[in-house]
Amino acid sequence: MAGYFTYFPNFNYVSRVADPSVRDEVIPVKNIFKRPRLRDDLQVFTVFHDYMIEEDQRPDQISNRVYGDTRFDWVVLLANNITNVREQWPLESLVFDKYCLDKYGSHEALAEVHHYETIELRDTYNRLVIPERLEVDSDFSFNVIEYNDRKQEEVTYGVTPSHGDLTYDQQGNAKDSNGNVIRNSKVVPISNYEYEVELNDAKRRIRILDQSFLGTVIDDVKRIMQYKDSSQFISTYLKQSYNPRLG
Repeated sequence: MAGYFTYFPNFNYVSRVADPSVRDEVIPVKNIFKRPRLRDDLQVFTVFHDYMIEEDQRPDQISNRVYGDTRFDWVVLLANNITNVREQWPLESLVFDKYCLDKYGSHEALAEVHHYETIELRDTYNRLVIPERLEVDSDFSFNVIEYNDRKQEEVTYGVTPSHGDLTYDQQGNAKDSNGNVIRNSKVVPISNYEYEVELNDAKRRIRILDQSFLGTVIDDVKRIMQYKDSSQFISTYLKQSYNPRLG
């Protein structure tokens, strides 16, 4: 079975040799500006399966596991509209650690607070009051009218004593006049490292095209990659490009 770039058509690229007497020499090259896409009627849930990318797993390894051939890695990427693997695929462990250190400068900086999030909170009847992972300030607090086993009353969650005027930084730290961070028990700090891990892990959930539709996608790609009749048309997989030397 052919690899991804074998499906790409060519165009005759004008030779860049220095000899000015050579005016019409061309070299066939792959037209990387053409890009396939899944057709609309394949964009349904029954055609795909959920998949979690494992640690350090590459597209070609997933392709081999699912389709029995590493050369269908492009199908894995195409199904998830991934055009930049470095930006849209989870980084491998060593690459990820280096990326974090390069971005933040030190392990100490990675341990600093990036933001704060709520923990899930339910009342005495197990009704959801506050969902988890809402991004809030460190001194987050709120009041709610709760009908509990005693009576209907206003309950305050995350009470903090008065600290006077507070200032807030970009990370959501509420600080008093002495620079002390005021934090309530109903929120948790998320470090820079934890934040980056979460972003990287969010890329692990992808969808995999069912193997029974693989042939359909390959046929579609072959059709999409063909040239249509035009003034530059030579064949379905070759066209002429503009030659500035011929004016």
